[in-house]
Amino acid sequence: MIRKRTAALCGVAAVAVFATVALTAGVSAGSNKKQVRLAFFNPIVANAFTASQYKGIQLSAKQAGATVTQFDAGFDQNKQISEMQDAIVSKKFDAFVITPVNGAVLVAPTEAAIKAGIKVVAIFNDIGPDLDSIKPEVPGISSVIGQRLSINGQYLGQWIVNACANKNPCNAAYMPGSFKQGTEIVRLKALQKVVSAHKNVKIIESAEGGYTAAPALKAATDVLTAHPNLDVFATSGDQMMTGIIEAVKNAGLSGKVKLIGNGTTIEGVNWVRQGIVLADPVGVPYTEGLLGAKYAIMAANGQSVPSSVNELASSPVGPVATKATLSTAKGKSFKGQYHG
Repeated sequence: MIRKRTAALCGVAAVAVFATVALTAGVSAGSNKKQVRLAFFNPIVANAFTASQYKGIQLSAKQAGATVTQFDAGFDQNKQISEMQDAIVSKKFDAFVITPVNGAVLVAPTEAAIKAGIKVVAIFNDIGPDLDSIKPEVPGISSVIGQRLSINGQYLGQWIVNACANKNPCNAAYMPGSFKQGTEIVRLKALQKVVSAHKNVKIIESAEGGYTAAPALKAATDVLTAHPNLDVFATSGDQMMTGIIEAVKNAGLSGKVKLIGNGTTIEGVNWVRQGIVLADPVGVPYTEGLLGAKYAIMAANGQSVPSSVNELASSPVGPVATKATLSTAKGKSFKGQYHG
């Protein structure tokens, strides 16, 4: 999941099944066509999730003989708007691949790009007022590739419920990266709706985890100090699970508190395989970048592309990584697509 703050860029482990699906579907569709000039509008370069997206974009561009220029908004929505406006005026690009800082404020520059003849593909989130949509909200957008945040929240909520089965009461903590970020609000509301139907589950909202291990460790330590009888600890991002695991260990509660991650980092997948984490809803940024660039290049060459892609449709483990799904023939090859 996209994080405002993170450690230095980490390496990306592309999952062969995702790359194979995308490449055999026609990444090189731009052959014998014009050389497409891509712009990738990255919400923040210093981020393992978006670095994985960029790796996917670079591979698709290389296969199609396209060029890529990356822009870094530093997680500033106004800067991202300015970058898009400048790129339109420059007339140096045929297609935009955009991971929005805030899709709701990018409508005007997106409309301007489309009017200028630039093809636009959004990845991770849509561009428009509905942050939970993966269907084009701005007329003329070529494709949107991602997964609905409310569905992700439902998976988190359901696994909290699963972890609390046969326990009444069951005390469960949930740690978002931020309580203010729009995407987090969508996810949290969906989680709360699922959990609210199960009266045995009591949700304890922790402090923000800040999308990295250090603040998550402090926040989790505070939660465990105040609630030593905690049964379940879930988070919106595996980056924060590193801190949660350490806090649980320091409290002498390893194996007693069930853990639920999110985003399937390389570390997260390993935690599930080892039985440290119970479940981890899937995130595939490399696939987002791979398909985003592929469809942007195809669109720029006048080819038709799918208007909406649920990135989880080709997941070898389905929407959630568990010991069971990772033990299937296809699941054994899944390693995660980014470090967290």
